[in-house]
Amino acid sequence: MADLITLRKMLAQKVSEAKALALPFAKEAAMPQETADKISGILGETDGIKAQINLMEQLENYDQYMAEPAGTKAAHLGWREAAPGEGMPEVDPKAWHELKVAHPMTGKEMTVRYQVPLASQKKGYSDAFEIYTRKGFDYMGPEDRKTLTEGVDSAGGYTVPMDVQASMIRKIATTALIRSMATVISTSRDIAKWIKLKYTTDDKYTSGVRLTWTGEIPTSATVHRVTEPVLGALQIPVHTAMASMPLSNDLLEDSSFDIMGLGSELMGEAFGLGEDDVFVNGDGVGKPFGLVTRVTVGDDPIGTVVSGSASALTADGLIDLFFGLPAQYRSRAAFILNSGSAKTIRKFKDATNNRYLWDSMNGGLMSPGVNDYLLSKPVLFDEFMPDQGSNTYPVLFGDVSGYMVVDRVGLSIQRLAELYAETNITLLLARRRVGGDVAYPFRMKFQKCST
Repeated sequence: MADLITLRKMLAQKVSEAKALALPFAKEAAMPQETADKISGILGETDGIKAQINLMEQLENYDQYMAEPAGTKAAHLGWREAAPGEGMPEVDPKAWHELKVAHPMTGKEMTVRYQVPLASQKKGYSDAFEIYTRKGFDYMGPEDRKTLTEGVDSAGGYTVPMDVQASMIRKIATTALIRSMATVISTSRDIAKWIKLKYTTDDKYTSGVRLTWTGEIPTSATVHRVTEPVLGALQIPVHTAMASMPLSNDLLEDSSFDIMGLGSELMGEAFGLGEDDVFVNGDGVGKPFGLVTRVTVGDDPIGTVVSGSASALTADGLIDLFFGLPAQYRSRAAFILNSGSAKTIRKFKDATNNRYLWDSMNGGLMSPGVNDYLLSKPVLFDEFMPDQGSNTYPVLFGDVSGYMVVDRVGLSIQRLAELYAETNITLLLARRRVGGDVAYPFRMKFQKCST
């Protein structure tokens, strides 16, 4: 990401470009549509730059705040600095718990360690807490009340039994791959449009324009005329995705775990993986077009190379796939497949000595000493890629920057406390607007399980 000074210069330059285009028509009644479209495009770019500036300013403000002495932060509120240990319950410095959370500014995962007050670990505290939660304070005896009170700290009460951990046992989600490799742009409109040059005759030229060797005296005035380039357009619409999670207010109030934080994290996971799924398999109906779909749908499909087997991958097929991609795109290419397909390839053996081909000791399909390279190219895993089978497309080889992701509104999560108040429910509502489609199909090829 560029620094603030560079971003502000970029913004000023874009605004100047837009003003320069609009200036000649300032006194006219109407502006040509072509000029209006250019200005709209520039303004769309400025929205993306402004969003980056806003993010960088927030990060700088955060850094300044963290670097500021503690006494200065509270001075404007008339606070005083706490005395050492004031307001802190007594803890065992050698005992602590660990929790993984998202950083509030960067979103990156970080580890937080915290300690449990010794008062809450006293004998009898858990029993007193159970009586309190089941029957209420009136049913507790003097000793039980004393036990429970000793577990209350000066910040408002520590009423969590010691045997309930503030961490959760759960699976690790798979990795979302496509967005990180695709070309990602921002737009301020509900559709993004590009002009494209259409040419499918061969993989060497970009159009039908050719030179003619005429000699000193051309045989005619038109002998060097070239084929006119064919132009087309790519349009990527922006789609809306939503998800909601209802939570009981009682659960939010009584849980020892950060339920709202967990809900936000699960929402982010659902959108990240759900998005990756459609970037691979989406049918374009109310959602982005996926890479696999563009093999059979559209005017400019992604090319395919057959494996040589009706329903399985083969070593010869992978070599054909490698050389089936034009040479100019191989330098940035990678193999993308799921673990099932990788397992099949890993088991390829030579017929004579029964040695594995994908083995650093034997060379073969892979680079010596490198376990995640196939035919000298990186192997990347996306578990949403199709499994191998008859007429399926289990392996993609190419430069995935040819897939275009269009962001309109990033993932936002709202906490709706009023909507279902009568039913004692708080709703988490997540929403994102994004589009996606293949812009450069010639940068990649699919392996098709077929003869």
